[in-house]
Amino acid sequence: MEKVATKGVAKGVDAVAEEISADVAAGRLTNGTWLKLVDLEVRYGCTRAAARRALERLAVKGVLQRIPDRGYYVAVMDERRRRELMAVRVVLETATVPGILASATKADIADLRALATRFESCIRDGDAAQKFTANRDFHVRLTQLCPNQELARLALEVRGNIPSTPVVQWWTQARIETSAREHFEMIDALEAGDGAALSRLIELHILQPEK
Repeated sequence: MEKVATKGVAKGVDAVAEEISADVAAGRLTNGTWLKLVDLEVRYGCTRAAARRALERLAVKGVLQRIPDRGYYVAVMDERRRRELMAVRVVLETATVPGILASATKADIADLRALATRFESCIRDGDAAQKFTANRDFHVRLTQLCPNQELARLALEVRGNIPSTPVVQWWTQARIETSAREHFEMIDALEAGDGAALSRLIELHILQPEK
């Protein structure tokens, strides 16, 4: 747990829970890692009480697991649970498509192209963390175009519960290059108003490790 927060106002429970969840998803906190309150205080710049409540919240969501009298550790993602969460992602993210089509503007599409281009650049020049961040930013921007905020929130929450480091998410260089190309294909489908194509591409993109 080498990351150390800069000094400032102590973070609240929501912010700490979000950062822990992001670190789990990015693989910075790996399966089975024990989380000590004293370490979390330093890493996330929060009080011990905020860290404890964040751990409790993430345990309820299944991101962490708790053993009484021992503490919390990053939940082990077995293959069955991973496949089930991927299937849930397909249901939720394809359900956002009608709303995205109805609300997306030319400016939104331009933003998505810029984010897709940034991810494409990270493939060539970025490290693992930069690839993860650029990919996440594209998908968050796309999903948040859905006017149903609760649906978008649920879709992003489930997405955040699945480890998505480059090692897990992209098995080969060819696969990561395909992912980058699929981003642009999604944008083209959105710009054309083709909901069926966008839904199909999203499903393919989510299930790509199985292909």
